[in-house]
Amino acid sequence: MSYYHFEVTDFLEDEYFKAWVYTPTSETNHFWKEFLIQYPEKSEMIANAQSILLQIKDEIETEFPDEVKVENMLANIQQHMDKKPGKILSRWLTTFATAAAVLIFSISWFLKTEKQNNTTIYKKLTACSKTELKEKINSSDTLQLIVLPDRSTIVLHPKSSVSYAADFERNSKREVYLSGEAFFNVTKNPDKPFFVYANELITKVLGTSFLIKAFDNDKEVEVAVKTGKVSVFTRMDDDAEKNQSSNKLAGVILTPNQKVMFLRQQLRIKKLLVDTPEIIASAVLPAPMLKFQDEKVSQIFANLEQTYGIDIVYDEKILGNCLLTASFSNENLYEKIDMICKGIEAKFEVIDAQVVITGRGCH
Repeated sequence: MSYYHFEVTDFLEDEYFKAWVYTPTSETNHFWKEFLIQYPEKSEMIANAQSILLQIKDEIETEFPDEVKVENMLANIQQHMDKKPGKILSRWLTTFATAAAVLIFSISWFLKTEKQNNTTIYKKLTACSKTELKEKINSSDTLQLIVLPDRSTIVLHPKSSVSYAADFERNSKREVYLSGEAFFNVTKNPDKPFFVYANELITKVLGTSFLIKAFDNDKEVEVAVKTGKVSVFTRMDDDAEKNQSSNKLAGVILTPNQKVMFLRQQLRIKKLLVDTPEIIASAVLPAPMLKFQDEKVSQIFANLEQTYGIDIVYDEKILGNCLLTASFSNENLYEKIDMICKGIEAKFEVIDAQVVITGRGCH
């Protein structure tokens, strides 16, 4: 949506603008700050709209207004406008006066709803949908399986909700709105990309399986990939619309055993490995590598990279020719790497979804 051509009355009626004025979040603060930096000529208009909305809020915060109260509010608003004369204000003042009563009642309802429900991003997104949605709510204590019309499946966790189009298969793209936690297994269809809208994040896939955690009160949103490839970007990204309409995956690209954590207050995305990386479906750990003797560390690392689909970064000249004798059983990836590092007097850490190993080398 382009706000540049908005007049004051347009701002007064816009749900996203009202949500910012009445219940600001880090996301809305960032959006309107960037908007004013880009279009400073709109600052007076936005300030006027803010002032009017806040004055209305003060009047109706305690009780729903009757006709007399509405008339009093109109008089107060007109008095406020008379103190700030100008061509812009005079142009829209007549229109505002005729619509003010409806607007005030609308804002009153909006504020009461905000107080009662603490309106979530999920509710705002679904309310703005142009198509009829079906909603599934898991109010039980167990997982709930949902099969979408395209045979994609959603394992919905407790205290979570999803919404999707009633005519899901007829749309040019498959869209799902999530509040809470869910595991998705998406049927591959390159002609119809699959989108999940969860708080500030948009996850785009063509066909894969992944987990999303996006509870309303959490400070982070998480997307973790099990199979395939997904792209993740925020709704505030400058290229968000372009990324959605493109046939290619853009944004932060995730592959199996990778995840992103979106820090909501900092508006920052971190790319990591999942807590417990699993052997990818296409890889099989060769039997000889479960137990090895005097094997080059470079060969062991190469095997682990292929088996788990990850990148292991190290100085091959210093560490690659180190020989190691050990055996693996049921250890997870990090336990395996820790065993190797102890054997060659090295250490490891996970940085940007890569395992980085450092050491002095073998003597």
